[in-house]
Amino acid sequence: MADAAPPFRLRAFDRGPTPCKVCDGEARPFGVCDFNRSCEEARGKFLPKTGIEVGYRRCARCGLIFTDAFDDWSFADFEAHIYNDGYAEADPDYAQVRPDANAGPIAKTFEAAAPGLTVLDYGGGNGRFAERLRAAGFPLTRTYDPFNPDHRERPDVRFELVTSFETLEHMPDAKAGAADIASFVRDGGLVLFSTLIQPDNIADLGMAWAYIGPRNGHVTLHSRSSLEALWGPLGFKVASFDDNLHVAYATVPGFAQHLF
Repeated sequence: MADAAPPFRLRAFDRGPTPCKVCDGEARPFGVCDFNRSCEEARGKFLPKTGIEVGYRRCARCGLIFTDAFDDWSFADFEAHIYNDGYAEADPDYAQVRPDANAGPIAKTFEAAAPGLTVLDYGGGNGRFAERLRAAGFPLTRTYDPFNPDHRERPDVRFELVTSFETLEHMPDAKAGAADIASFVRDGGLVLFSTLIQPDNIADLGMAWAYIGPRNGHVTLHSRSSLEALWGPLGFKVASFDDNLHVAYATVPGFAQHLF
């Protein structure tokens, strides 16, 4: 039995084709799930159902999976109903485990440029990743996250390296979100970001794919083609280290030559 419905409304699911949010291709319904579906279900943890369905669609051209259910929401709506005090139930790793796991490899990767490298962690939550990076010898590291009151002040400078871990999937307006990240990149700089790419058997998995989780705020889920379509118009090429870690760049900066 569903619990009492939360105090919000979502946009009704249009079951006809709509334009893709990245490439404007034809996107048709892919499936629906309960609002409280989270990525923790892959670990066997299930949140109480709300009875509110969230519909996703998939682009036939670039493969982007997305929902427009939250497109009428304000910043305050997301803050109240997703990025709230209960968010850790849907993503217990975001506050400490993930930033700690990311900081060590990034520090090692760019250690030669550490003292003078300017770094912005975009969507950096509580700032723990930046703290760890500063402790590892990167003193010019900052955090920006509009959903964290301690880090929501927008920097007024640009950076050589912009990191953005587990952020793109949270952006209901994918193009505007990527453009905002790009606006912080200094000429000749680099964006290093993570977002899990759809597996090759996504058509077979359908809505069973564990990364689809509206309670996590996962509203836009990428393919390799959709990442290229997203960053290309901004003047960036995209390269991937694996299915989760990627870089976007116009030219390869000196501090990252060894990666290529």
